[in-house]
Amino acid sequence: MANADGSIVRLEGIHKWFGDNHVLRGIDFALQQGDVQVVIGPSGGGKSTLLRCVNLLELPDKGHVWFDGDDITDVRTNLNEVRTHIGIVFQSFNLFPHMTALRNITLPLEKVLRL
Repeated sequence: MANADGSIVRLEGIHKWFGDNHVLRGIDFALQQGDVQVVIGPSGGGKSTLLRCVNLLELPDKGHVWFDGDDITDVRTNLNEVRTHIGIVFQSFNLFPHMTALRNITLPLEKVLRL
């Protein structure tokens, strides 16, 4: 089920502070299914923080994130369930060096999907 505006992901008034540093200031945007968006800005401009707020790796201090019609910033949200649908691949990813490539891939599936 999409959001009321037809979007699959919608952010409303997202704010994030780190101490006195107000990193995200009222960010609003919506993504329709199949959309491709680009986030551009200077180093330290909040791009990664914004993306981390989309799948709740960082909790917004104010505002709402809607996914498929549900407000996933609601305190009752099952974060593992959210993360089965919204993922991030970081530019500089890290692998566990003591694990095989296959184990690095399967470990998150076990932790999140309980496979």
